[in-house]
Amino acid sequence: MQYKDIGEMKQKADEGEMEAIVQLGMSYLYGYGVEIDYVQAFIRLQDAAIRNDGQAQLHLGYMYEHGIGIKKDLWTALSLYRRSYRMKTPGSRKALGDTFNIIVDEIPITGSLTIGKNFAITACCEKFKEYLRMGRVIPFEDDNEENFYISNTNRNCKILECPFCGCSIIHK
Repeated sequence: MQYKDIGEMKQKADEGEMEAIVQLGMSYLYGYGVEIDYVQAFIRLQDAAIRNDGQAQLHLGYMYEHGIGIKKDLWTALSLYRRSYRMKTPGSRKALGDTFNIIVDEIPITGSLTIGKNFAITACCEKFKEYLRMGRVIPFEDDNEENFYISNTNRNCKILECPFCGCSIIHK
């Protein structure tokens, strides 16, 4: 929707119009018609992202990925990109893949398989790391503990050891 001016956009956003909330958040993030204000961008985009707006999730993920106005958090960015991708938001698939590759590239191969708070991960072997990259193994938090799951088309199954080298998972 086109707005006459930023004032109308703010008014519609304050009235709860989702498109206006998202556009206003993006305006504050990128300086479209207003001075850049990362706090306002975060507030508006988070409000819309919580209500399942894919565009808001994509741009909020961008803020987390690059640490714009907030602490850099690639796992939160990944989660937001994943939600945006489920909404079929243009650009979300590339953002999701790029971010996941950055995360996996930083995982060291140490010969032991560990997962800790905030998804501090080490890989036991190259094959396990490659399965992480392909999204076949997914780190996920459940019951206040991070775990690995094998992902397939039917369901996700929790794993207790590396399916390739048999290394047991150590929780830190």
